[in-house]
Amino acid sequence: MTTVHSTDPTRTASPATADPVIELVQLARSFPGPPPVDALHPTDLTVRQGEYLAVTGPSGSGKSTLLNLLGLLDRPTSGIYRFCGTDLRELDEAGRTALRGRRIGFVFQSFHLVPHRTAVENVALAQLYVTGTRRERRGVAEAVLRRVGLAHRLDALPTTLSGGERQRVAVARALVNAPDLLLCDEPTGNLDSGTAGTVLDLIDDLHGDGVTVIVITHDPGVAARASRRVAILDGRISHRQDTAHGRDT
Repeated sequence: MTTVHSTDPTRTASPATADPVIELVQLARSFPGPPPVDALHPTDLTVRQGEYLAVTGPSGSGKSTLLNLLGLLDRPTSGIYRFCGTDLRELDEAGRTALRGRRIGFVFQSFHLVPHRTAVENVALAQLYVTGTRRERRGVAEAVLRRVGLAHRLDALPTTLSGGERQRVAVARALVNAPDLLLCDEPTGNLDSGTAGTVLDLIDDLHGDGVTVIVITHDPGVAARASRRVAILDGRISHRQDTAHGRDT
């Protein structure tokens, strides 16, 4: 598989010795009532460069709250979130937006593609946070689409793509800025089992290339692909397991 990422050695370092991408220290999120809701109780969690983490739990367990905090789509009520060593409390909203656009890639269940833009245009749009001419952005977008197996669909509109192809465009868009973190929110939720397997194989390949991946899912089969699982229930992380070795951590 051709890679468009940098050759930063931390991308291929062992997760056990790599630098942290995410460090949560007593991070919490509550919403005012009545009654007030503790959507995420104080949480400690570290995710290192090159890890593949699955966050599992039923609807209403706190998965989406955690995802929104990790992806800088929401702010915590209390606690500390360090992203690649940066304490996010030190950033204003413009700084958070810039960091999110450049260093975090998102893959959503519902694709979120712009319907009147071609596949390559959808991917190129994600580069507006980085420098480069329109031609340069298109060149990088084409390279990433080839990487995910869509060299033959560069100029296709989303309405003409299959569900699996649309999700591959979404993955390419998430990767185009070579992010430090790939966040996947139920990435196979709208796909049939065969197509879902293809997309999960792609995520496996990306992780094999050194991409740090966090998948939010309620599907045990999706979670089993990860090297580590975190189960969340009622806003509390209740269990950690190394799926490669079958032991609690």
